[in-house]
Amino acid sequence: MSPPNTATDPQSRSPLQRPALLGIAIPAYKRESLLARLLDSINTELPIVVSDNGGYLSDTFKARYPAVKFLSGPEVTVLKNWNRAASSLDSEWIVMPGDDDLYYPDSFATMLEHLQAHPEADIAFFGHHIIDELDTVTSSWQPSGALLSAPAGFEKIRLGAPARPPSIAFRSALFRKLGGFNETFAVTAGDNHFYQRASLIGNTLFVPTIVSGYRVWNSGSTMSTIASRAWMQEIDFWCSNVQEFALNHSNYQYRNSLRDEIYTANLRAGIGALKSRGQYLGAWRHLLANRYPYKASLSSQAKLLAHLLLPRRK
Repeated sequence: MSPPNTATDPQSRSPLQRPALLGIAIPAYKRESLLARLLDSINTELPIVVSDNGGYLSDTFKARYPAVKFLSGPEVTVLKNWNRAASSLDSEWIVMPGDDDLYYPDSFATMLEHLQAHPEADIAFFGHHIIDELDTVTSSWQPSGALLSAPAGFEKIRLGAPARPPSIAFRSALFRKLGGFNETFAVTAGDNHFYQRASLIGNTLFVPTIVSGYRVWNSGSTMSTIASRAWMQEIDFWCSNVQEFALNHSNYQYRNSLRDEIYTANLRAGIGALKSRGQYLGAWRHLLANRYPYKASLSSQAKLLAHLLLPRRK
């Protein structure tokens, strides 16, 4: 029998060699003031890596955080930067906030408590607040507590993970096994693609405690791309790829009807975004420019058409 690979198997190392239980990977892009608020909200001595996409952070800024490992490199796509940050951590678990997100005073004590209590888990979903530009909480999500063996966790997130990245922790070994985040995604679904594959082959922990504030910008890129052909093409790619992964790596029966339920929900979201801007003709064009999801349930199809035909609510 060959000796264990101590570079990839944390449990095979001596106690002094073992990495931290949890590490924090932060993909950053230009926003020093918001990144400072995030770093100041992380009240922990856990390892932190910031991947400075394009090398825009000043030396003065970096000197304020001597315990943080800063990576500077050429400007790359969003998901390449996510992978660069996560791949640079030596910890058993990884959590990945955006540079504009926030944590709360007991966030990491809560995460560490549950990760330590559930060594059989591979990916963990905690609750979050949605916050706006002014830190106002606009909505919240908390899961029901559960630990589900693979692939049962997938059923909870089959339409897309309702959790948000700063509240999702995953094992480094699982990250490597899945090859990180798929960098071919450009506008959507790259995170859901990873989390769904993780829950198909890993044990999934749901913790009903809010640990982060996930910032959503009213003028963000989602609103400008959600009604695009590229968005819908990536939704199809995401679902097709996860369906194939389920077939090859788990016993979950991923049906075409599920693909069309997800597709319908995203068509509705795009139509709603266009109508909110008064682009009613554009909403019709968006529907006609994409395939129709015939395998979605009749109730979902009815909601889609009603969403298109009925006046937008104030």
